[in-house]
Amino acid sequence: MKVAPYTHVDFDHLADAREFAEFTAILKKLTGLVMALNEPKTRLLRHTYKEREANPVCLLIRARAAGLQRCKACDLRHHLRAETTGRAQLYTCHAGFYDIAVPIFVFGRHVATISSGQVLHEPHSPAGFRRLQKRLARLKIPDRDLRSAYTRAIYLPRGQITSIMHLLGLFARQLCESAQRIRDLEAQLERVEIRRGRAFVENQFRNPALSLTDAARHACLAPAHFSHVFRKTTGTRFTQFVQVRRVAEAKRLLVESPASITEICFACGFNSLTHFNRVFRALEHQSPKQYRLSIQRRG
Repeated sequence: MKVAPYTHVDFDHLADAREFAEFTAILKKLTGLVMALNEPKTRLLRHTYKEREANPVCLLIRARAAGLQRCKACDLRHHLRAETTGRAQLYTCHAGFYDIAVPIFVFGRHVATISSGQVLHEPHSPAGFRRLQKRLARLKIPDRDLRSAYTRAIYLPRGQITSIMHLLGLFARQLCESAQRIRDLEAQLERVEIRRGRAFVENQFRNPALSLTDAARHACLAPAHFSHVFRKTTGTRFTQFVQVRRVAEAKRLLVESPASITEICFACGFNSLTHFNRVFRALEHQSPKQYRLSIQRRG
């Protein structure tokens, strides 16, 4: 879904949306599954459900440092795959549960990943419990606690969990559209000086000499005051706003243009390849070369 590059729909807008809380409650009521949003930069989860509503086996695992580490490593690997491929992932975690990762993109920028699942892939049985014991033997969870948690864990057939994954994908698009409408309304109400500043960036971001002072002068505000108002209104610093816009243009060119990465670097307003690579990796968690290759593989 394409969004105007200067419309700042970010993780907080999605996580704070009323639709996110409502859909989480409906999903829990219909399927017993919980859902969270994963923030790409910090990898922290935002959710509205109570901790005790999560898979009881997963709670036992994550209560142990080694178990928590294994869960994080497994989730990170598959969430990065979802981000890189741009497609929802249904995967089996280290404990043998089905998990789901659904990436959310706004204007080609990865904003969040929906996380859900923690579902048994086979019906409850003595043999299934023994397999779970074997997988988690290193964590030394008391058999009594593990058996109690196992009997309360949810089982869903693969076909049903796959349908839920597709439903989460539809919801992700709806969540983006809702957040976009809210941001559009906010943009209509924001100060004219900030609109001028945004428009100035849109016209000048390819110029490596673009500065906050130039934008402030165009907005008819003192630089310090413009910086304060801009950050308060947009939720981001002016320099970061410019970097996000430049990287968005770089991503477009990496997909649509045969130009070299060095040529794209300077065409987007960066004044050094080193700085371009550092900013791109900080925002996208991969280098420009890796991003171009991932898009080519996807196509």
